[in-house]
Amino acid sequence: MTVRFRFAGLLGLAGLLLAGAAGAHGPEAKAVKARLDPLPAALAGVDAQVQTTVAPQLVVANDSDRTLEILDGEGRAFLRIDRGGVLADLASPAWYRGQTAARGVPLPDGVAQDAAPRWAKVNDRPHWGWFDPRLRTDGVAVPHDLEHAGRPARLADWRVPVRRAGEASALAGSFRYEPLPPGRFLSRLTSDPVLTERVTVTLAPGTVPALHLHNQGEKPVVVADARGRPWLRVGPGGSFLNAAPEAAEAKWVKVAGGPRYTWTEPRAAYAERWPSAAVLDAGERARVSTWTLPVTVGDTPVAVTGEVLWVPGERVADSGHHH
Repeated sequence: MTVRFRFAGLLGLAGLLLAGAAGAHGPEAKAVKARLDPLPAALAGVDAQVQTTVAPQLVVANDSDRTLEILDGEGRAFLRIDRGGVLADLASPAWYRGQTAARGVPLPDGVAQDAAPRWAKVNDRPHWGWFDPRLRTDGVAVPHDLEHAGRPARLADWRVPVRRAGEASALAGSFRYEPLPPGRFLSRLTSDPVLTERVTVTLAPGTVPALHLHNQGEKPVVVADARGRPWLRVGPGGSFLNAAPEAAEAKWVKVAGGPRYTWTEPRAAYAERWPSAAVLDAGERARVSTWTLPVTVGDTPVAVTGEVLWVPGERVADSGHHH
């Protein structure tokens, strides 16, 4: 399962603790983003993301019995994450500072860097998200020449030390200058929107395009996920999502009463924020990627294909990915 789906809805864990953050400097000031590098081999089996709400959040899952400890800047653990859930050191200042994007968080009595640890379970599930101050972007300066060039660039690095079953490692990444590109990506269908008689698919372009499937026929239409497993079934009798994608047999749960369904489809989007330098320098409309959606009507595979075009000269507002 990809990180994107595993963390669906997880940002609420830290997002519920945003009180006081509204007065903080905007996390996207000067288009500086905190990005996560690939995880080292020592963290195999750990999933991690950087997500940005009012500020960058680290979101980590460790569904194994090898405890992952998150350390503060002085090497003190303030989070422990494993299959049994999440423990927090309620005596650690880092624990409280990670619960809001605001600066100058007041600390309760008994909380200090040298206080004895007080571990308590804060989640029964093996994942957590927090605002780590080491990922703040509002203090990262962008050199004037980079702003003038208007091209993405790596500005600096960040690092959050961890321990996995006692072995030292780190979550690490970079601060990148990522201005809006001088154009937009346009996704469109290249296959026939009429899949079979009485079954149609249409696409609405966007940062993450939306697909609309309408089945007026008598055979079910099934859309597979990125790993080829049954994900969505449309008609007859409604629309259904597979609640057990890992199981041998699909467990269909009804999500709509009619034989039509609309969803945002990341596979139909361009994976990068900017086109290649060659495409950018050419200054012309160009195809930058193609995509395919596995669909079956009854027992018959049907190809749903599309392409993504780069359209220069049309800036669009940045909107986050969602699913």
